[in-house]
Amino acid sequence: MNGLKVRRKHLEIAAGVASVIAALCAPGVAAQDIRVEVTGSNIRRVEGEGALPVQVITREEIQKTGAVNAMELMSLISANNSAGNVSLGNTIGSTTFGNQTASLRGLGGSSTLVLVNGHRLGTFAGGVSGTEGVNLAAIPFSAIERVEVLKDGASAVYGSDAIGGVINFIMRQDFRGVEATAFYGTPTRGGGGDQYEISGTVGVGDLSKDRYNVFFSAMYNEQKSLEQRSRDFSKTNYLPDIGLNTTSGQSFPGFISTGGIGNPGFPDCQGQLSVGGRCRFDPARFPGTQDLPETKQLNLFGAGRFQINSDWQAYFTGLYSRQETNVSIQPVPISDQIFTTATATGAADILLPPTSPFYPHAAASAAGVDGQPLNVRYRCVECGNRQWTDKNEAWQAVAGAKGTFRDWDIDGSINYSENTAKETPTGGIPLYSRILPLLNSGRVNLFGPNTPEITQEVQSTGFTEEAFHAKLYGYGVDLKGSGEIYKMPAGPLALALGTQWFKENLTQNPNPALQTGDISHYGGNFQNIDHSRTQYALFGELNVPIVQNLEGNVAVRWDHYDDFGSTTNPKVSLRWQPMRQLLLRASWGTGFLAPSLYQLFNPQTPGLSQAGVSDPLRCPNPNDPNAANNPDCNTQYTVTFGGNPSLKPEKSQQTTLGFVFEPVSGTSLGLDFFKIDLKDLVTNGVPIGTILDPTLQAQYANLVTRQASCPPSQFVPGAACPITAIDQIFVNLGEVKITGIDVDGRYTSPATAWGRVRASINGTYYIKYDASQPDGSFAGFVSNNYQAVATGVTPRWKHYASATWDYGPWSTTLGQEFQSSYIDVQLDPNGNTRRVGSMSLWDLQTSYTGFKNWGLTLGVKNLFDTNPPLTNSNLTFQSGYDPSYYDPRARFVYAKVTYSFH
Repeated sequence: MNGLKVRRKHLEIAAGVASVIAALCAPGVAAQDIRVEVTGSNIRRVEGEGALPVQVITREEIQKTGAVNAMELMSLISANNSAGNVSLGNTIGSTTFGNQTASLRGLGGSSTLVLVNGHRLGTFAGGVSGTEGVNLAAIPFSAIERVEVLKDGASAVYGSDAIGGVINFIMRQDFRGVEATAFYGTPTRGGGGDQYEISGTVGVGDLSKDRYNVFFSAMYNEQKSLEQRSRDFSKTNYLPDIGLNTTSGQSFPGFISTGGIGNPGFPDCQGQLSVGGRCRFDPARFPGTQDLPETKQLNLFGAGRFQINSDWQAYFTGLYSRQETNVSIQPVPISDQIFTTATATGAADILLPPTSPFYPHAAASAAGVDGQPLNVRYRCVECGNRQWTDKNEAWQAVAGAKGTFRDWDIDGSINYSENTAKETPTGGIPLYSRILPLLNSGRVNLFGPNTPEITQEVQSTGFTEEAFHAKLYGYGVDLKGSGEIYKMPAGPLALALGTQWFKENLTQNPNPALQTGDISHYGGNFQNIDHSRTQYALFGELNVPIVQNLEGNVAVRWDHYDDFGSTTNPKVSLRWQPMRQLLLRASWGTGFLAPSLYQLFNPQTPGLSQAGVSDPLRCPNPNDPNAANNPDCNTQYTVTFGGNPSLKPEKSQQTTLGFVFEPVSGTSLGLDFFKIDLKDLVTNGVPIGTILDPTLQAQYANLVTRQASCPPSQFVPGAACPITAIDQIFVNLGEVKITGIDVDGRYTSPATAWGRVRASINGTYYIKYDASQPDGSFAGFVSNNYQAVATGVTPRWKHYASATWDYGPWSTTLGQEFQSSYIDVQLDPNGNTRRVGSMSLWDLQTSYTGFKNWGLTLGVKNLFDTNPPLTNSNLTFQSGYDPSYYDPRARFVYAKVTYSFH
């Protein structure tokens, strides 16, 4: 059958059945003799292209992208948004504990199901900022055979919680021989960011002859850090022309708020910014503030299969991952921070006594406050840069057996997974109980340099023990079977049945000093968590050949949670091939996602918002230079983080409708319309930028707590009292409606004397991404970074396109990553909507395999050294660009050498 041959070939080759496919071409062999299992169904089938849209990325295609880890690969999948995901860059400066997640359809890591060989991988343990989901660093990238991305929720197959979709990493099988690879890459702009990797795979045993196969793969990767000031697009937090000001009023030299004194010695700001008559701290200018942290990653993967007899096979897989992330950012602000255990006001106040040799008597006298203690807003440059290390480990072990019994395919397995997350400060993070008495003693110069002895005394207040430890482990049983139960005129009626049982337990154990809020930098205190959940499920799937070339699939899944009761979710789909060149398909199903243990049970504690936010009632124009001394402009506010036991589960309805068309051999085009209606989306609070939007603040006033009484504002007459807290606990946001179109085009030229060309494009166009508002209306968030759903961007259009020319041992690939423009987070200086430009990046790679057993590769990412589009976003610690979708290394050249013997 020639129709859809290009698409099916990817699946067949990836499934490792090339020899059987060759037999298929011989006369007298029936197509039914070859059945492959594709992500999205428990029923093996002949045709690789099924009723559900599955993007298959082969090992060869992965290597041609230049990606060296799962996170880099996800950025090239158009169905994966920067909205809701966490990449290496935007782990900087936040309590993600080094987690890196995927986000299909922009719904976040918790709605994206990640599998290894069809088995769930344990979720990340340290979800303190809502960064739930699987840590992609745990994926054994060097052992991947292919990746299958199911862009439709698989409610009846893997779990009703796969609302955004499924990413199934299929590992290599039947590997025999040795393969070793060395990789090195470096940015052409310099300043750090080098990357090293070595990997090796060894396998023994021929399953058909020796009745066993065992292989082992190991990979070590090291990414060097990159400072913000080494890139022109991230070297400052102050770009007034585009409305960006994420500088801090907690400055060095210190700012005296008492009597409006300001910075003594102004305009001398000692290398920092002078804005509106005062000094402001610009983090990006400070040495050691990073765009990328230093990371070290080790991945191990092993697999074994043993042929018990002609019908049964035993198997085992195990993986281990260890990820170490070393982060450095600007010195810690001390004043106005949350410190609930030491002061009556709940803030870490610094009061300079009149007896201090650094007391500015002349300025205090002019302000009429001489002799009074002076409140100082201060950034502790004497402490040095904040530095910490995140160590994450992940384990997974699966053991099972599969085979046939009375013409049924049976697969049963047991599994165990464990994830741990640890964070240890290594410098620049003092204890409030130690540093506040020292700063309030008057012996420390808060406005200029200190003696080495004072600096050493300040730094001795630092905390360098383990601050946080979390563990999430789970174990379970899977059993499924499928077979043909009746011969119908149009083909066999096939049935699949299965059951799953799983239990998980989450513990988070902050250091006692962090539980009391005594450790600076964290913006508050964390509390213990110890909760578990048991879940079991029954599912069935029936494939019905209705008439020739038309078949239906009906599936249903029943899940029971010991804390949320039971839920039943169906899925129906149709696959019609009216001619060999055309496939039509459609599906409808429902989903159910219970809140995670962290979202439910994390104790509610105070913390701090991101920098650069303003109170719309007390700071109507934060870009006005006269607002520089206004404490409610471009600042941080106390927020309330934590779980919510009253959360409801998310429920969804999902529809897909599409076709795959092959007009001529070697050319195919796939279009799939998707629609997701999601109710009660769980999110880590309504984004603060939305709450404090001047046009929306009245709608979200219930999430803002203000002082009951206060003196009149000297900046905005008649303004409301200052904000004391903003609610950021987990909430059910409401309803989200998403519609769009996935595009998948492929072309392979005939073999000629000058070689062969292969081209492909994979893109996603969003028609609608609407979220409900408090008044019941819906607001659109396509191409709008002012997200009410998840921080990040859902672009109108995103694609990855590539063209490969193969000529003998030579292969050259040109790739393009494109993302359309979007509305910026903040208004421009004139109060108008601002757009962030589109982004188009080109990659080039050439490889040569003409030497026996050797492969050589040279490549460059971001070929034209393109800068990111400028943004005034204040949602990440980096400024000027969005680290969730742009690699700050910019142009990056690399070389790879591979030795293989099979």
